[in-house]
Amino acid sequence: MLISRTNLDRRKPGFAWWRMFAWVMLLLAAFGGVQYIHHAQQIWGVLQTLPAGDDQSASALHGMLAWDIGYLVVAFVVIVASAGCILRQAWARPVLRVVALGLCVWSAYRGVLLWQQWSVFEAANTVLLAGGQSTPAQAAQMGELKRVLLAGIGLRVLAIPLLLWLAWQLGHPAVRLQFRARRA
Repeated sequence: MLISRTNLDRRKPGFAWWRMFAWVMLLLAAFGGVQYIHHAQQIWGVLQTLPAGDDQSASALHGMLAWDIGYLVVAFVVIVASAGCILRQAWARPVLRVVALGLCVWSAYRGVLLWQQWSVFEAANTVLLAGGQSTPAQAAQMGELKRVLLAGIGLRVLAIPLLLWLAWQLGHPAVRLQFRARRA
């Protein structure tokens, strides 16, 4: 068996964490896409049963439907870019970098909004509890809502550095060399 110089210089890449994170992004985007499709179907069903002349409700539902379609398009872009990176297609690397940075900015923005909602909610909850105007069932519901808001904030706090790390990793020359150009 002959061993050439090129075989000695070519090392097999080890485990790539960025590929694992691309898989996670693909799976989360697919799950989110299914959720947005389901929600859009529900909104469409409500729109079909809406009485004629209820323009205010129809406008609100059309707005929700537009957001669902927008989120669905973004989920599709994330799925395609993640799959391209998993398959090490050269076109997908810069696309996923931009997607990761965009998702990072969106996560930060939504995290700030959640934090503001939590602050307003916490102040209202304090006023209700101090005035004795809250029933035990309402207090339990408020506690559950607080946990949901804090979980959303926590997930965003976790996602931001991971997305930044992914964008940074995809810019490394060693990672860039792992991608292959598209054949003509």
